[in-house]
Amino acid sequence: MIEAVGLSRQFGGREAVRDVSFSVAPGEVVAFLGPNGAGKTTTIRLLLGLLRPGQGRAALTRPVGYLPEVFAGYDAMGVSSYLGFIARMKGVPEAELEPALDAAGAGDLARRPVGRLSKGQRQRVGLAQALLGRPPSYVLDEPTQGLDPAQVVDARALVRSLASEGAAVLLSTHLLAEAAAVADRVVVIVRGRVVAEERPGEAGDLERRFLELVGRGELS
Repeated sequence: MIEAVGLSRQFGGREAVRDVSFSVAPGEVVAFLGPNGAGKTTTIRLLLGLLRPGQGRAALTRPVGYLPEVFAGYDAMGVSSYLGFIARMKGVPEAELEPALDAAGAGDLARRPVGRLSKGQRQRVGLAQALLGRPPSYVLDEPTQGLDPAQVVDARALVRSLASEGAAVLLSTHLLAEAAAVADRVVVIVRGRVVAEERPGEAGDLERRFLELVGRGELS
């Protein structure tokens, strides 16, 4: 379960999010949509406990597999060494490294230094570290960013498979086609407030609905 209840947070007097509430049940994928600066990242940080809310509360069934929008890693380490380090921190057996890499489409990167990976390769390694231990909850921020078309298809199938195994998956994305392809529900946030929570429908229908909610000017 992933749950936000009345989350609010200000920065220097500016309201970043206000009264944000939604939930993700086990076995469900919820897409978190909004234009740039809408409050998606702040909400995610509040959910993960990386920020304290001014009001409200957040709850996740832990451990949680988290993929940030910009995955860094440690450039001087090899991919396998880095994932081994993360596995030890999570208390996950090292025998799970190879399955996680393969599931993320990163099996061919095991011997590569993290510092020599392309953006898409880093993204796949970041997804692999989120998969370690197959946790009950996932927060994935733009998980297909930098991937080629075939890898995008595989990543979306992986997200659906996580839900089919009973995990709760929150997927933050700006790709409406992605939300339509994988999400059971979408939550739309604009200027720090949730303005809609509904089923996505077809990609074209979702695009029209999204434009109605946020306005074309918000997307520039």
